[in-house]
Amino acid sequence: MGSRSVTAAICVAVLSAGGAGYCYTRAAELQSQARWLMERGNAQALEYAERLDNSVADAQLKTFAERRTVMEKAHLWQRGQMLGLMAGVLSALAAYMLHLLRRLDSQLDDASVEAPELLAAPIASSKAEPTSRLVPTPHR
Repeated sequence: MGSRSVTAAICVAVLSAGGAGYCYTRAAELQSQARWLMERGNAQALEYAERLDNSVADAQLKTFAERRTVMEKAHLWQRGQMLGLMAGVLSALAAYMLHLLRRLDSQLDDASVEAPELLAAPIASSKAEPTSRLVPTPHR
C-alpha cells in the first residue's frame, strides 16, 4: 500500500470525473437538440392545424420519432455521467483510505522499532513482582 496505489486511485478518480464531465457536455448538447426538435414539432402541429395536410402530420411524426431517439441517446450519456461520478467518488474514497492505511503502517513500523526496548523492561519487572490481573476503575 505504497504511494503508487494512492496515485493510481487518484488518477482513476480524476479520469472518472473527466469522463463524467464529457458525458455531461454530450447529454447537454443532445438535450438542446431535443428541445429544438420539440419546438419544430410544435410548429408543425400549428401548421397542420391551419392546413389539415397529411404531409405535415407525417413530418411531425418523423420529427417526434427523431426527438425520441435523441432523448434516448441523451439518457445513455446521463447514465455514463452518473457512473463516472460514482466511480470518481469511490476511487477518491479509496485513495483516502489507502493514504490512511499507509500512514498507519508507517506509525506501526515506528512503534515496532521502539517496542523492543519498551517491552523488555516491563517483562523483567513483572517476573519479580506478581501483579493482579484486575484493575480497579472508577466506574465499578
